[in-house]
Amino acid sequence: MRKRNSRLATAPRWEYRRFAMHPGNVAGAASLLAAAPSKAPFYVVGAALAAWAVALAAFGATHPEFPHGAGGARLVVLTTVLLVAGAMTAAVLTAGDEGGKAQARPAGGAAPSSTLALAADPSGGLSYDVRQATVAAGADTIRFVNRSPLAHDVTIAQGSKVVAATKTIDHATTTTTARLAPGRYVFYCSVDEHRQAGMQGTLTVR
Repeated sequence: MRKRNSRLATAPRWEYRRFAMHPGNVAGAASLLAAAPSKAPFYVVGAALAAWAVALAAFGATHPEFPHGAGGARLVVLTTVLLVAGAMTAAVLTAGDEGGKAQARPAGGAAPSSTLALAADPSGGLSYDVRQATVAAGADTIRFVNRSPLAHDVTIAQGSKVVAATKTIDHATTTTTARLAPGRYVFYCSVDEHRQAGMQGTLTVR
């Protein structure tokens, strides 16, 4: 046993690094960082680990007898193991926290716009440029462009209740505003039989 401790005390610095990466004795560091709400613990532990490595290298280069016996060697190894385990645990925990935030975001990524922009088929067809749209709940703007020779409008309804409508125009652009609550609506052209011919779509308000 004495011979083994003597070998550990005189081992080169690369052996200390090998011992530090041993998977044992890491449970304490994991429990300390289990409730980490941000990346701050990772930065703190990482900085401490870097400072410890620099201190070991500098002190070891100028003191060949370092770490002064088996007790000192054990202390060096234990401190390194705890710092490495702490940095690894913090990295895993903060990465998991970011993943949870990403899953909590809406599937569409960016927040819905507060403007519903629609355009009629400029060739005169009875259709809008989109059949599905999404806007944010609240005060919304409906912007309608009609470059076709036929007159059209945009009417928004929920069930049988009309909640907003633009002016009827041709070769022009018009806007109106409406306060829309979350839910599903339809938008359509109320001119003649245009809606029945297919000039309509679905509006989702979030």
